[in-house]
Amino acid sequence: MVTIMTAETVFEREALPQLGALHSFALRLCGNEQYSRDLVQETMLKACKYFRGYEAGTNCKAWLFQICKNSYFNEYRRSRYEPMSVDFQNEEKSDERMFQIPLVDNTVGEHHSAFFGDEVTSSLESIPEDYQTAVLLSDVEGYTYEEIAEFMRVPIGTIRSRIHRGRKMLAGRLSGYARRHGYGSTLME
Repeated sequence: MVTIMTAETVFEREALPQLGALHSFALRLCGNEQYSRDLVQETMLKACKYFRGYEAGTNCKAWLFQICKNSYFNEYRRSRYEPMSVDFQNEEKSDERMFQIPLVDNTVGEHHSAFFGDEVTSSLESIPEDYQTAVLLSDVEGYTYEEIAEFMRVPIGTIRSRIHRGRKMLAGRLSGYARRHGYGSTLME
């Protein structure tokens, strides 16, 4: 008997078992339970929509993580430049004239900001995205070089280089911060 594998069957077999790991990754990426659920849902919708581009038998987990990471960073970039909006009809009805308007929706980036602090976060954001991703996955998320190489779809030597160079860039940007916080005069030797 010949079993014909439809795209739905392959998706169910390869992508759906990765939901737990994907949720964990999304939660560590954004640090917000509700937003991580939305991010997983968006990732799975994109994965389902573009599943014809997935090569069956390859690393589905890495493919899904890449979609998730790209969605997260795209939303973060978009939210930084999104114009603020105010509902003036509701404000006119209010007796209270004092109100606060958030200038930027930082829900996507608030986890890293709260975890690291403004200076560290801005330094991390100032390095190229490939280096930033490699350093975050290694030093914050605890993934091995092999896992990161598979996830980013580059050779392990490239990952080692990106992590080393990313750390060097951060060390240069954060040397004053390290001294002020008692980490010594040498951040990386």
